[in-house]
Amino acid sequence: MKIPNEWLTQRVENRPTSQHRDLPAMPALRIRREWEKLKAQAGEGDELWAFANPSNTWKKLGKLTGYAIVRNGKIVQSVTVTDQ
Repeated sequence: MKIPNEWLTQRVENRPTSQHRDLPAMPALRIRREWEKLKAQAGEGDELWAFANPSNTWKKLGKLTGYAIVRNGKIVQSVTVTDQ
């Protein structure tokens, strides 16, 4: 799924932790691993951003959150870490 720039919520520098996400250990570990894989693919000058789809899309898409690599203002890669 292509993530629109409007879904970007905040730039992230540090990997997520279970305390930040208030999740049990195993799901939090999976999220950290996905984030680390994505970060490893980021190049010089790329930014990592968190994203979440707006509530008016939840009925159609469910609630999605994840991380994206932004290069020159465009999302070049993303990973969805939760979908409800």
